[in-house]
Amino acid sequence: MSATWKADELIHTRSDNVNRFSRNFLKQAVCELRFPTLMELGEQRPPASFVKALRKDYPLLDMNNEFKLGIGSAHAGSSNIHILKSLKGNWSISLKESALTIETTNYTGFDNLRARILQAVEATKDFIDSAFFTRVGLRYINLLHSDHDDVTDWINPALIAPIASEKFTGINDFGGRFQLLAPDGGCLFQHGVQLNQVKPDDSPVVEYMIDIDTFRAAVPLSDTAAAIDIMHHQAFDLFDWAITERAREFLTSEVKHRKG
Repeated sequence: MSATWKADELIHTRSDNVNRFSRNFLKQAVCELRFPTLMELGEQRPPASFVKALRKDYPLLDMNNEFKLGIGSAHAGSSNIHILKSLKGNWSISLKESALTIETTNYTGFDNLRARILQAVEATKDFIDSAFFTRVGLRYINLLHSDHDDVTDWINPALIAPIASEKFTGINDFGGRFQLLAPDGGCLFQHGVQLNQVKPDDSPVVEYMIDIDTFRAAVPLSDTAAAIDIMHHQAFDLFDWAITERAREFLTSEVKHRKG
């Protein structure tokens, strides 16, 4: 029997289109896996086994300093975040005292993302000294834009009722959020209009953000893949509900150019 969580049932709509689209609107995809804090991971040098296991796909090593402020100035401190990057910089894996994060700005499909997440988990499982992740989160940030249509024609009317009503003009900012929670996980949905001005003299491009962040709590390492799978499906169910058939037609159309 596959692993299940109460949070799996937070969204009742189901999509038949999961993993069927040839295009995507993804600006960023992030998976964060938290574990009980290990202070030694905040030291200057990352675990050698971690770097060695991932260096083929992530040959660039960087480091950031995270400042931590406790109660009272005497409790202030800092720790290091170790960052491994792909050669083109569009994939990265970060390791700090309490979390492992996999991030990409070049999402080409869930199978690739899933494989990279499990690869990173395999590279860390021997030294995080825990049989479970305290929290596993999967986040997809989409930016919808169209060269020909009004982008709001691609969004579920239930989300943009004030705009579609034509009761208002000069809308410069519009958005909303709702959070769904269960004892063992949840989902945060954020959406809204964004104005993107590429050059100072250009007219701003109207884009629509759909930001979906799902998570599960207390996930055994052995159930990591199952948690990622169900969260991906849940996020996609919500995404597919949030768009219209016109957007789906675009997503299923032939891809003429794909980023490298």
